[in-house]
Order: sequence, then C-alpha cells, then structure tokens
Amino acid sequence: MTPRHGQAAGRPALAARMGGLSPSAIGSVLRLGDRSDVISLAGGLPAREASECPEAAAVLGPILGEHPTGLDYGDTNGLPTLREWIAGYLRADLGADSEPDDVVVVHGAQQGIDLVCKALLDPGDVVVVDRPSYIGALQVFRLFQAEVRAVPLADDPELGELTEALAHGLRPRLLYTVPNYSNPSGAVLTASQRRRLAGLAERYGFLLVEDDPYRELWLTDERPSAPALTALTDRSVHLGSFSKILFPGCRIGYLTGPPAVMSAITLVRQAADLGNSELLQRMVLALLTQDGFLDRRLDRLRALYRERRDALASALSRHLPGAAFRPPEGGFFLWATLGPGLDSALLLPSALKHGVSYVPGAAFYPSRPEPSTARLAFSCLPPEQAGEAAARLARALGGARADGPPEGGDA
Repeated sequence: MTPRHGQAAGRPALAARMGGLSPSAIGSVLRLGDRSDVISLAGGLPAREASECPEAAAVLGPILGEHPTGLDYGDTNGLPTLREWIAGYLRADLGADSEPDDVVVVHGAQQGIDLVCKALLDPGDVVVVDRPSYIGALQVFRLFQAEVRAVPLADDPELGELTEALAHGLRPRLLYTVPNYSNPSGAVLTASQRRRLAGLAERYGFLLVEDDPYRELWLTDERPSAPALTALTDRSVHLGSFSKILFPGCRIGYLTGPPAVMSAITLVRQAADLGNSELLQRMVLALLTQDGFLDRRLDRLRALYRERRDALASALSRHLPGAAFRPPEGGFFLWATLGPGLDSALLLPSALKHGVSYVPGAAFYPSRPEPSTARLAFSCLPPEQAGEAAARLARALGGARADGPPEGGDA
C-alpha cells in the first residue's frame, strides 16, 4: 500500500485537519505549574469550595431507588424532564422561545461547540471571533479547518469594524461570542452591541453561537439586564453549562437553537456518543428542582468569587502599578496588560521560578496577538494568597525589566 502523502514509514497517517492543531496553552501551563510551591493563576476552574456539593450525595440514593432506569441508556437528546426544566429556564430567565424539543443536553458547553461545528462547518468556512477569544473554541474551529477571523467585539461599542468588514464582503458562517464575563477578558457585551449583532446576523445570514457558561456568576450589586442573543434573533445557538454552578464533574451542558439546526445537531450527536449519563442528569435535575437550592448556591458562589476577584485586583494594584486591567463584573478571570515591551509568554519561565503561573495572552488570539497580555484566574485563588501571588509576579516582571528585552525583541 502506498503511504499517504507526508506519512513516514511505520507511522500511522493522521487526518489532514490535525496539521493545524496544537496543544492547549492552558494545559501546558497547568502541567508546568503543577507544583505545591506554585500559586496558580492559570486554571479557570471553579473553586475547590464550589466543587463541594453534599446535596448531590443526599439525592443519589433516592434516585437509584426510585429510578433504576438511571443506570440504563437514556434519550440521546437528554432526559426529557431535564430538557423541560432547561426550556422553562430559558423562557423565564432569558426570554427565549424554547421548548423541550428544542434542547439537546451535552457533555458540557465544550461538546456543544464541537457539535455545532460538526453540523454546520465545512473546511474553509469563516468563523468570526472576538479579540481575544476562548482558546477552547479556537481549537475546535481549527480542527474543523475553518478560517478564523478575529474582530473586536466587546471593545468596539458600535461594532464598527465588524459592520465595515461585512459591508466589504466578509461572509462568516458563524460568529462565536461569550457575551457575559468572557473567557479570557471578563468582558460583557452591552445591550446595544447584542441588538446590533442580532441585526447583522439577520441582514447577512450568519449564525450567532452564544456561549454563556458564566451568565449566573455576576459579581455586581444588581443582576445584569442585557438580553440574551437567543431572545433577540432566531439566528442564534445558545450554549449553557451546569459545570460552573454545580460541580465540574457533572459534565452537563445544553444547547438550543433553530429547529433546522437542532435537527442536524441531533444527527451528529447520535454519531458522537448516543447521549449523556442518565444517572448524572437525574442527579442534576433533583438538585435544580430542590426548593431554594439553586438560589442559595448561587448566592454563596457569587460571594466567594467576589471576594477572590477583589483580593486579586487589590493585590495587583499594590504590587504591579504598571499593569493595566479592569476588575471584571463576573466570571472567573482578570485580563491584564503587564506592561509595554513585555512578552508574557517569554516571561512565564521566570514567573514559574518565582512560584506563580498564569496563561500568556497570545494563546487567545488566532492572529496578531498582543504579547503583553495575560489571563489571571482568581476563581481558585484563596484571598489570603492573592498578595503573595501578585508579589511573586511583580518580582518576575522586575527581573525581566532588569535583564532587558530578550535577544531580537523590542525594547
């Protein structure tokens, strides 16, 4: 048999789409910083305290007793009663026109992105993303050989650059956005920006992919009122997740969208894995329908993350007065520009030597990265460690400035 082009003798041939895929920068940093002496600002994970859910153990026994079918295969699209709850939540909280048949339960929002791409993207299709954008989504778009175009969204109040690009012939298949407390920047799209996006999607015929896992983790005094994209246009797929508000191991997310899109997603879902664990879905549903449980839990999580955000922001202001950042209004992340002439990727080895880790910002740009940026996660950072984390980062930056720019770099 003739080897496939580029295949070395004795090595298996990989799909062509693997050529553009590289390891996650986040995973690499987590492995580098997996030491007890390193304070991690890298992992965007729920706090360890948030992963504790004694109520889950309390409901598991009754579920097994009352619903022995929880150990069997279930509906590919998800437990019907859970989809009914999700549809009701989408109608009441987001103003979406959703019915249970419009909802597909998935293994976290990440699988939702993958299924959307499987159903809708062909190689060479254009996907528009914000600058910066979630690295996990960028990986999926590259895997499906999309042409990823980064256009400022959250930082462009009138969406002028996107509007001009569309007027001059840009024709995306999808536009992907995290409208609430974006990963990595923590940015929030205004109500005006959301209405403009909805109008542009309808005018130019592309689909909005609204990835919204942090929606309930607002850290402001009042609940935000900006509408969901899915309430503004039927040219939107909405992704949600329970991993951030219950516990990561539940791996339960959901997506909803136009009927034609959902029919296609159902088909590719059947080919992917035939559905989620029915046992986990029943446990999640039991928690969600327990009187007062979700409100109490969200109140506790918001207080926890608000304290951690404030502690890190205060520590950075004290130890790194030259860094530029805006404390986010929710979510897990603080996005910082460390200083002119600094490359956060080149600085990372020094930071690890000083006992602190983060994710360099360049990984969140599909092109033309801003090297001085960094994603600092406060979600897993105990408040009492914030000052030491910032001090270690300041010492690493101070050493970099003292050493001068790297060879071949800019001053």
